Order: sequence, then structure tokens, then C-alpha cells
Amino acid sequence: MKSLTIPFLISGLLCSAQGHGAQNEVDAVGKWLNERTMRAALEDSSPGARRGELEGTYRIIPLSELDAPEEVKQHFRAEMARNASGVKQVTDGEIPSQATMISSLPRTVRSNAELRGRLPTPPTDLQRTMLGAAELMGMEPSGALDGLKSSGLTRFYRLNGVGIVEFNEDNYRTPGTSIEVIAELQNARVNGTPAKLELVADDRGRSRATLVWAGDSKVYTLIATGEGDVGPKAAVLQEIAAAVRD
Repeated sequence: MKSLTIPFLISGLLCSAQGHGAQNEVDAVGKWLNERTMRAALEDSSPGARRGELEGTYRIIPLSELDAPEEVKQHFRAEMARNASGVKQVTDGEIPSQATMISSLPRTVRSNAELRGRLPTPPTDLQRTMLGAAELMGMEPSGALDGLKSSGLTRFYRLNGVGIVEFNEDNYRTPGTSIEVIAELQNARVNGTPAKLELVADDRGRSRATLVWAGDSKVYTLIATGEGDVGPKAAVLQEIAAAVRD
């Protein structure tokens, strides 16, 4: 089971760029990611390669140390500027309605006993969080996939007053995994550790808050999507995250 994720949160960054110049940056980022992924795959398949036997890594690095061309770095500088403005306004349709989300959610719910056989480590216990009393709507494997096994798990909840909350955990210590987080993009903290918080809203009164951070062995992503102001959603995610332990 192998995966390569570089850099962290890249998919969200690609979606946020606008305009011709920004599109060029997006293209440069995509090319850079593809080249790094292909290079890592060649290293894995080379004679005597031992990468797959090594524990995965998670690093927070300054943008200046990122192994990327200047055009890629400029994309991340632009993202920093957008994040500094607070709540980001997005076009209608980018944030789905709760009804649309519910209709597309997976309905499978597996027991902890079954999940322990599919995941590198037992699923994170959420009973001490607000999600412990919320309606669990479904779950699906995530991260690196190998048959019935996966490095991660995503669970979907309906939380009254908030909307749909997605909780993803991915074990970054899975052999072959390499995650690099850009230090300057971390704008929040969870239990003293750096985290990235993103707030978006549209003209229809919908909003989405995303919080990402790392524990001792897992990277966590919390996403709350629903109606109303995004501020309370961010506060709920912070409260949930504070109670999460590897």
C-alpha cells in the first residue's frame, strides 16, 4: 500500500485560483505534482528500492525550502494572500445544498471490529467529541487503497445547527507516504499544533469551514457544510478537533 501526497491541501488550492495568470500557476502546479509523483514511482520501482519498507513522513516546511519552481511558489503566495482576507466568497453552485450532499453520501457503516481489520490502526474514537452524539450517515475508505485495506477513513455526520460534517483520518506513517505542509499556509492551531483553517461562503447563504491538522500518526480533515454564517461552523470544528486523539 503506497501513496504520495505533495504538498498537503493542494487540491483545494487548485480550485481557488481565478484569472489567466492564476490558471498558468495552476497548470504549473499540476505539472510539478505530476513530475514529483512520477519521480517517486520510479524510485519505488528501481532495483533495490526500499522506500516501501520505510515509515511514511509528515513535514512542515517553509515555502522557501519547497522543491518547486518559482511559478509554483507564486501560486502558494497568492493563496496566502487570499487566506489573509478571511472568508472567501465563491461562485454559486460551488457549495452544495444539504439535500444534494445527503443524496450523494455513502450509506455504508462498518463496525469498529471490521474497520480494525481494514485500517493500519483502529479508527479514531469520536465519542468524546460533538460527533459522538451526531447522526452517522455513512463512511468510506480513503487515502492509499490496497484491496479491502486503506490508510484512511472518511465518516459523514449530520450535526444539528451545523449541517453535514465530514471527518477524515489518514495514517501518514503508512510506508511510502510523504506529506509536506507549507508552513506559511498554517493559520490556526489544534492542541498547540499548526493547522490550516479555510472559510468560504456564497451568495445563497451557504458556507463551508475546513480544518486540517496532524496528530502523532494521522492527518485529520474536518469539513462542515451547511446554511448560515461560517463563523459558528469554524468554532464547532475547533471544538471537535480539540477532543480528537490518535
